[in-house]
Amino acid sequence: MLQPMSDWYWFSENNRLMLSMGKEWQCTTAFGQQQIIDLPKSKQLFNLTDTECYLTFANHLIDSGGQFSDAQLTHILINATAATMFHKPVSPKSWFFDEIESFGFHHRLARVSNKINSGVVLVLTDEHSLATCMLISSKLQLNENKTLNQFDLIKLAKTRLAPLLADTSSQLTA
Repeated sequence: MLQPMSDWYWFSENNRLMLSMGKEWQCTTAFGQQQIIDLPKSKQLFNLTDTECYLTFANHLIDSGGQFSDAQLTHILINATAATMFHKPVSPKSWFFDEIESFGFHHRLARVSNKINSGVVLVLTDEHSLATCMLISSKLQLNENKTLNQFDLIKLAKTRLAPLLADTSSQLTA
């Protein structure tokens, strides 16, 4: 996993939110102009709040026991931080998923399921009975016409989140 550095900064290119990680590395986030509150017009330093967010999510994911490569972990962390800091609020869409009896999340990881398939999400924010989640599985079919792609956000009732425990977290990209 890459550690945040003082030369990291956010910027936009082709209406996409990007992160520069020094002279040789940059990452295109999953978020474009339509999902972002204020797309940076110039360099915006990866500040202390961004670093805190990035490292908090890193601790959650490492503590989960999930099997992530350094590259996967870094990519998840960059997109989770970008979503937390820049993404517009999303509306609840719980009806796409089955309700769970023993609901919740473990180290901010949860599995969501419906009649078609299931996927793994990272809980970004936890608000009373709702949670804003980012899909970390590669894709998730919601119904015949709608699909969530990796790093898309969705707000759900917590009763739709099944805690993802370490022994099942090896299926994170399923």
